[in-house]
Amino acid sequence: MDDERDGVIGTWRVDWSGRFMGYVLAAGPAAAALSFWVGALSHPDVHSVESAGIATAVALGFALFAWWTLLRVRLELTADTIVMVNPWGTQRLPWSRVSAVSLGNWGAQFHTTDGFIYTAYALSDLAAGTRQDERYAELQQIIDAKARSGHPL
Repeated sequence: MDDERDGVIGTWRVDWSGRFMGYVLAAGPAAAALSFWVGALSHPDVHSVESAGIATAVALGFALFAWWTLLRVRLELTADTIVMVNPWGTQRLPWSRVSAVSLGNWGAQFHTTDGFIYTAYALSDLAAGTRQDERYAELQQIIDAKARSGHPL
């Protein structure tokens, strides 16, 4: 969790081990593509350039996958809004619509007054090296403080 700044009360991201894996997923194929380009420069022919192009496309695919599923995922709380950036999309949920918060298999679940449930993947066990319940406890402290200040939950 990060400290409060720019109106942000708390931010959770995929833990360092998950982010490290994301960077490895992006950097490994990129290094291989660079190697192919060095080979194409030293032996310029159609086959070498073709191989380097394919390696570059694969590297871009791995980088996009790592960014989309690990590096951009986060839960951000502000005074007015909950922002959940998940692999399957981004949700912005006003606190006024939240009726309860619980812990599910895929992360923190924000229950709304109209019966919908939004899940923050950044607090799931798969997204963190820190135990899910410990990360959820940090979130719960903020929610409790918000409730003590008069915000209905």
